Amino acid sequence: MSDTINSESPIGKRLSKIKKAKDLSLCFAGKTYPIICQITIGRDRKNTIRVDDSFTSKQHALIQKIKDAYFIKDLNSTNGTYLNDQLMEKDKYYKLKKNDRIRIGKTEIVIQ
Repeated sequence: MSDTINSESPIGKRLSKIKKAKDLSLCFAGKTYPIICQITIGRDRKNTIRVDDSFTSKQHALIQKIKDAYFIKDLNSTNGTYLNDQLMEKDKYYKLKKNDRIRIGKTEIVIQ
């Protein structure tokens, strides 16, 4: 007996129609960072992504995966966080999608 589901069986055909969520990642400074759970961005070395930019706060923004959705929140930064050229309200979550652009100080991060 096989432990796998035959793709031609009724169950296999139904399962093949289910769309699998594709994990998003951040593209920054030529590197790609998968968003697995939570990413912090800022000037402080303790952040997941350290941005060496004087217009960036020590703890600037948070990106978080909740179930199959991705969100960003400005952490009360001095100069704000921009999502697709729109200034985000402080301490409010915004849903992210592929090709969104995040600007923190003079630094741009792209969601892929």
